[in-house]
Amino acid sequence: MKNYYLGIDVSKGYADFVILNDKKRPVEDNFQLDDTFEGHSRLYEILCTFCENHPECTIYAAVKSTGGYEDNWFDALIKFQGTLNLKTARLNPLGVNANSKADLKRNVTDKISAQSVAEYMIAHPEKISYQQQDHLVSLRKQWGFIKMLTKQSTQLFNQLEPLIYTANPELLAYCKDGVPEWLLKLLINYPTASSLSKAKIVKVARIPYISTDRAKELIGNAKKSVASATDKVTGKLIVHRFSQNVKST
Repeated sequence: MKNYYLGIDVSKGYADFVILNDKKRPVEDNFQLDDTFEGHSRLYEILCTFCENHPECTIYAAVKSTGGYEDNWFDALIKFQGTLNLKTARLNPLGVNANSKADLKRNVTDKISAQSVAEYMIAHPEKISYQQQDHLVSLRKQWGFIKMLTKQSTQLFNQLEPLIYTANPELLAYCKDGVPEWLLKLLINYPTASSLSKAKIVKVARIPYISTDRAKELIGNAKKSVASATDKVTGKLIVHRFSQNVKST
């Protein structure tokens, strides 16, 4: 059994490929393919021909993580494993780049980057985990999206907190364990202490989870507020940003 290494450098819309032997010598000239059905089909044809010309070989293939541009190629390689003696990995670009610098490679082109991927596989096999088909990839993307929304929501409130502190500081006492939804709706309607102090108890009490007693308390505190910002511009900033927060939750 002889091992060969397929290095892939992915760019937006295309990728560069090279196949090295275990001595880090090219056995297949660099080639470039588009990230299309035709390009993927051509890659499969090339790999099939290579396996026919090198019986009993194992091809180790790898792409660098590039923020998602490599996903189509990675998925195609995983599918090819059903008919080819192929192992596929996704590499951390930091490791590949560090290995390339250690080899004193200063000029970086797509072709050189593809070769650097293959050389990294040869030099550091113990650091690479070759994968089978990942049936949870969609769920992982969804979880990543949820985490991004949660992070954005937190960042948004961190930006809003100073605004509330100057416009309606008494309300921060209700935010010790996060921002309750009733407070978001209250601020959308009455963003500053000045506007809340002029509100009618019955209107404030119409907001879900605000009782008449709490409405009286909120308005009473607003009338005694030490808020330094009472202008309409600050109020509009709070309304706009809290409206975004309500939509993202």
